[in-house]
Amino acid sequence: MIEDSWRRCLEQGVNPRQGAAPLAVAGDGLYSLRQRHAELIEAARPVMEHAREFLHESGTVMVLTDSEGVILWMEGDEGAKDKGLGIQLVPGGIWGETKTGTNAIGTALASGQPVQICAEEHYCATIKRWTCSANVIRDPYDGQIVGILDISGLSGSHNTHCLALAVTGAGRIESRLAKIEMEKRARLLEMTYGRSNRWSSNGLVIFDRRGRLVRANEDASIFLSGLGLDLKACEALDIGRGEALPRRLPSWLKLDWVEPVVDRNERLGTVLALPSHAPRPMPVMPQEVPETVVKTPAAPFDAIVGASQALFKVKNKAQQLARLTVPVLLMGPTGAGKEVFARALHEGGTNPGGPFVPVNCGGMTRDLLASELFGYAEGAFTGARRGGMIGKFEAANGGALFLDEIGEMPLELQTHFLRVLEGGEVYRLGENKPRKVSVRLIAATNRDLRADVAAGKFRMDLFYRLAVTVLHLPGLAERREDMLLLARHFADATARRYGVQPKYPSPEVLEIFQSYSWPGNLRELRNLMESMVLLSTGDALTVDDLPPEFFMSAGWGEDTAPATMISAGIRGRLADSERQAILAAIQAEGGNLTRAAGTLGIAKSTLYEKMKRYGIHRASSARGA
Repeated sequence: MIEDSWRRCLEQGVNPRQGAAPLAVAGDGLYSLRQRHAELIEAARPVMEHAREFLHESGTVMVLTDSEGVILWMEGDEGAKDKGLGIQLVPGGIWGETKTGTNAIGTALASGQPVQICAEEHYCATIKRWTCSANVIRDPYDGQIVGILDISGLSGSHNTHCLALAVTGAGRIESRLAKIEMEKRARLLEMTYGRSNRWSSNGLVIFDRRGRLVRANEDASIFLSGLGLDLKACEALDIGRGEALPRRLPSWLKLDWVEPVVDRNERLGTVLALPSHAPRPMPVMPQEVPETVVKTPAAPFDAIVGASQALFKVKNKAQQLARLTVPVLLMGPTGAGKEVFARALHEGGTNPGGPFVPVNCGGMTRDLLASELFGYAEGAFTGARRGGMIGKFEAANGGALFLDEIGEMPLELQTHFLRVLEGGEVYRLGENKPRKVSVRLIAATNRDLRADVAAGKFRMDLFYRLAVTVLHLPGLAERREDMLLLARHFADATARRYGVQPKYPSPEVLEIFQSYSWPGNLRELRNLMESMVLLSTGDALTVDDLPPEFFMSAGWGEDTAPATMISAGIRGRLADSERQAILAAIQAEGGNLTRAAGTLGIAKSTLYEKMKRYGIHRASSARGA
């Protein structure tokens, strides 16, 4: 590393006898520079102040620079600061390699790695009495270097712990930058989506204060799709980068659609508010809009069963998103059919003939999930398959990768995952050879990823990479109009799978279904219908075919049974089923009501109430009475 740095200095014509670092800014210029990097200084200040005591004792200084190596702030021993005046180790001094030769600040910037430069390893003669340790500070969103944290002291005062302190301190600054970014983006989204009805009828594309795309709603994607464009066209506009708009706007974009978002005298970002009406398609060259996009069939989405308004709305948005190549995040409760939607997005997309590869991120260790996603080379670890194994990223090349339960992905693995998404290259475990992949990502979760980001459980940069387009899938309780269609669909599927006669729910059973909360959503209904079809002895599915545990999970008794069930004369049979289930549970647990309540999945107090209602006594029930 030192040899490479010296070679760079020689090639750049750095004078090895120069007396001090050049002064890049001073006075008002330094004030303006600090204003531009206010967030970095805000994030670093408590970290540097916390290290002040250690710095005083060790006779060293902690230095914060920008991405060019210009010193923004310093903390530490006053004696060391005084000695640093002679080499311009002061705010405003520039310590990039091309200006001041090999030193920890400049060499860390050049290499992107933690660096310790000791005494004679410095390129310029006047700095050789110093030893310094530095590490880069990266933007939590895109990984770009935004600054350097350096610890410097005269040789003898500097010790080996300084490099560890620089690495740890830089990491803490990055964490604080992530929190600041998260807070500002939350305010930005609240201003545009939450608190204001101003743009409620528009297609919205939201940019942060640096012009980076944060989120777009489905209406924006639909509008752009009508023009033969996608969100990449918005990313290329440079909207919101700095205070001014780009000088040249494309013909489809009107100036009054772009507006800054300001809160508490602080510019948080920019909103592009697109009209709600569908635009007339623009003439484009054939290669810009592949033929597969124009001829995408609606059949994949027609296969999603249901006709409710809630489902119709999300299917319509999904059909528009399918034509775009941006990542899609599916959010919804467990069992809501996220994989079904993911397959429809793929099959209705631009390359339906490509592979669709599903991976469940839950329940896998970090190492197992890493080998599943990235694959591994032969001999990468003990037990590795001979010849290695292809990973799911490579398997999905040219198609779609569906990551279910993305919120369960281990935090340390998210960095590598994001790097593949950004660079389009995957490295198998145990290999140094990159493999190019082109994969459309569809992710799904039932977790609140925003809360996970705030809690440090999910990377903010990955969250915003995934959440550009979001589809919220309704639970079964939100689409009760589809109950009959879904019940018949699952009955037919069971009959085909097992070669039995299809049987459908009676009106009484359908009324019970309509009154149930369905915590397991479509998956619960599918499993229940499969069980009833296979175990029923009649021509139709009646209340007698409903398993007792179904009623127990609903917590239904005489006081809570739906009126439709009571009017149909079903109450007695329900109560009898519930009473028998309670008796069986108490008997199985030898009269222990705490364990019996756990078996039934209800609270102990609820069990007492039901025992009183049905005239059940602990002693007699434990004997099997």
